[in-house]
Amino acid sequence: MKVIRYIALSLFAACSLGVAAQTAKSSYFLEGAFHNSQLNPAMAGERSFVSFPLLGNLMVGANSNVGLSNFLFPQPNGRLATFMSGNVTPDQFLNAMPSTARMGIDMDMTLAALGIRAFGGYTTFNVAFHGQTSIGIPKDIFKFAKTGFKTEPYSFSGINMNLMSYMAVTLGHSREIIDGLRVGVNLKYLMGLAYADVLMDKFTLETSEERWMVEAHAQARLATFMEMKLAEGDEFDMENMEMTSFTPSASGFAVDLGATYDMKNLVPGLKLSASVTDVGYIKWSMIKGNTESVKLEYTGLEEIDMENVGEQVEEQLDEIMSSAEEMLEFQVDDMQEEKTWLGATMYLGVEYEMPFYQSLSVGLLYGQRFSKYTGWNDVRGYLNISPLGWLEASTNVSFSTFGTSLGWMFNFHPAGFSFFVGSDYMVTKVNPQFIPINEMNTNITLGVNIPLGKKVK
Repeated sequence: MKVIRYIALSLFAACSLGVAAQTAKSSYFLEGAFHNSQLNPAMAGERSFVSFPLLGNLMVGANSNVGLSNFLFPQPNGRLATFMSGNVTPDQFLNAMPSTARMGIDMDMTLAALGIRAFGGYTTFNVAFHGQTSIGIPKDIFKFAKTGFKTEPYSFSGINMNLMSYMAVTLGHSREIIDGLRVGVNLKYLMGLAYADVLMDKFTLETSEERWMVEAHAQARLATFMEMKLAEGDEFDMENMEMTSFTPSASGFAVDLGATYDMKNLVPGLKLSASVTDVGYIKWSMIKGNTESVKLEYTGLEEIDMENVGEQVEEQLDEIMSSAEEMLEFQVDDMQEEKTWLGATMYLGVEYEMPFYQSLSVGLLYGQRFSKYTGWNDVRGYLNISPLGWLEASTNVSFSTFGTSLGWMFNFHPAGFSFFVGSDYMVTKVNPQFIPINEMNTNITLGVNIPLGKKVK
């Protein structure tokens, strides 16, 4: 189908090359973590390091504001009933659903990274793939599934899909400018790989015993890393797309800024930190298109000659399907350069080392991501411990846009070898098939790096 093949190509690029640009928040207060400069560029590693190719910092995650508990309901007999069961009332099902069900996928893959103590501070270099994918489904779709063809209008407007994947080459530097105050900056060159933003801005359904009436209109903004030749009025069809250049046609820049302050002269053991990351954009050669405004009326199969019933039913069904396909036939109405912003993220942190045991600390981190589809807020409390100079761990609890969750991180970092593994969001309740019962909000991160030189506190 017309635009579907193009979207599928973009989704493949996003999922195979990487999809949201950060390291795990669970490592924020661990001094032996080498990639914390991605969260706050003022943070310096305790040693110089080089990452293991492709495995320096790998993170995969998924999030959603719905889970199995939105669709399965406990019954008095101890069994579960699906939301379609007559034992589950429409109000019982729909009152538990958000106005828009959102699902997202994230991945971050560091291809190569290096950190060295040079130029009067700590300098980092990083090459990575990033990206993000999200889908939004309006509540009325679930209402229609539950209540069926009642004589009332349904609005499915707002169905959307957004994805962006890109590669980032980052050069960072941090240094102490006065006693206790350290500042840092990351400069990023970005190369866009794929972008898609599809929105059903009008999609209504009216049903009655006599007829169904559908009105629909959709718009799309699409781009890839190569320029494509399309004319106004062309359909979004891979057969109509001519790749005109293999030179990257989507690029941009971004900056991270950060600071840390050790208040050892005022309140021993207290450290403050603040940063803002991914302030920047990618400029794409964007293709914009719309579907025609479709009005489809269906009053049933009419004027059927019983002698040719099979042929006539097939003809009328083909006509219905042809009309339905018009809702997905996008035509180009504009082609121009357009900037898309990454979605800046802000972090504010405070850590306090226990005076009776300096290897034990507590911390609090607030994070907020500013993005149309993938924005979030996250407040996270930490307990951190480093019982040995080469072993540290963190456990934390978060209260975020996607609910309450537990996080953890283990970091094994003796001289010559470093390995970490952890998660910002643990799924704590699953069914026997390991499907999350509540909101699906989870990720896993791991990395292998090679420390170099002597440790610097």
